[in-house]
Amino acid sequence: MQDFNRYTSQVDLSPVIDFTLQTGTEKHYRKGDWFVRQGDLCRTIGFVATGSFRYSCTDSAGEVKAVGYTFEKSFVGNYPALLQQVPSSIDIQALCECTVYECTYHQLTRFFEQNAEHLQWKQRITEVLLWEVYERMVALYRQTPEERYREILTQCPHLLQLVTLKELASYLQIRPETLSRIRRRISGK
Repeated sequence: MQDFNRYTSQVDLSPVIDFTLQTGTEKHYRKGDWFVRQGDLCRTIGFVATGSFRYSCTDSAGEVKAVGYTFEKSFVGNYPALLQQVPSSIDIQALCECTVYECTYHQLTRFFEQNAEHLQWKQRITEVLLWEVYERMVALYRQTPEERYREILTQCPHLLQLVTLKELASYLQIRPETLSRIRRRISGK
C-alpha cells in the first residue's frame, strides 16, 4: 500500500530512510499497541519496515475519529508535533504486528542540521505534508463521498482487510449508513 500517503512519492526520502535504518532503534509493536497517544509528547518518528498504523483523534464528545493511516515502507509519527516538541493531537495505533525503526527528535534534528541539503529535505517534507493535508481537505468539497470511497479503494485495495467499515466511514467523514448505501450501489452496478 505504498503511496497511500502521497508524500512518499513527492520527495526522495531515501537518505532519510537510510539514516533511520542505520541509526534508529528497531522496535516491535503488537496489534493495538500505541506509537503515541493524544496529549503525550511525540518523542520519535519511525520508518515502518512491516505493518500498518491508524491515526485517530478523540473529539470533544468523546468519539474516536480515524484521520489517517500509514503502511510499510513509509514513516509513522506526528511529524509536526515532533518538530515543535508539543503534545500529539492524535493517537497512533498499530493495526497489526509491526516492525519500526525509530529515531528520536534529537537524532532527526542532528541529521537535518548536518548540511544545507538535509535542511532542504526537511523543508520539502514539510511542504509536501502541508500540500497533502490541503488536498485532502479540498477533496471533502470537490468529491462526493462515493468518489472519495472509490479513490481510497484504488489507492489502497486491501484497506478493508485492516479496518472496519465504521472506521473507514469515519476516515471518509461520512456515516456508516452512507458508506453501506455507497457499497450497495457500487455492487449493484
